[in-house]
Amino acid sequence: MNYLSCKKIHDTFVLDEKWEPWLAVAGEKKVQVTDSLDKGYVYASLFFYDEVMREIGKIEKMIKKIQDEISMEVVIEDSSRMLMELSSRVRQAIGDDSLDAFIKEILAGDSPAITLMPTEGEREKLRTVKESIFIELFQAFVDKTFRNSKEAGELKIFKFEEKYIGVLSNRQKRLLAPALRLAGFIEQIRLDSFEILPDFTVRYKPVRLSEKFDVKEEEIKLSLKKMMETHSESEIH
Repeated sequence: MNYLSCKKIHDTFVLDEKWEPWLAVAGEKKVQVTDSLDKGYVYASLFFYDEVMREIGKIEKMIKKIQDEISMEVVIEDSSRMLMELSSRVRQAIGDDSLDAFIKEILAGDSPAITLMPTEGEREKLRTVKESIFIELFQAFVDKTFRNSKEAGELKIFKFEEKYIGVLSNRQKRLLAPALRLAGFIEQIRLDSFEILPDFTVRYKPVRLSEKFDVKEEEIKLSLKKMMETHSESEIH
């Protein structure tokens, strides 16, 4: 699992009112994900996609704050000049130019222009940023859950902090359980006797798995890919 796979699933699957995952196709055709592992993978991917996008939202706020500061100092009506000044100040703030593609996207939202089209090199730098954010957030998720669990007889137990739960989207709160299960699989742990209590205390019996999740993950990805390929891309929203 990585950022790009999570984004692909976010862009390709939708959840209905019963929180069942479906392939997002046009017309009357309905294609539901029915395999339990496939469903869990879709759920977890959506959870971690939302994690990354929350951090991207923070970066966007930072960029817009700097943009507002520039606008208060001097009137810049030309988008190219604003791009140069904003890119320079953001580069000073973070130490590199990896956000230039994102800066162009933000400015293009206010005033579309050819000069605001990101280059492939800029897009690749932004993808690298998002991938790094994903890796960092996934590791933090594992650390705050499995690595911080306390012994409770044959069970292990931990509780999510209120400040963490408070920033989760409604979708993430609904998808927390499958995200935990999948993170466990990636860490070679199956969560038996698993439950999340109303106060977001989590209890489970860890069962160490002998095989890594990589092979099973490739099978899941292949299953979902076949589902996508069965329906032409022209039908996908």
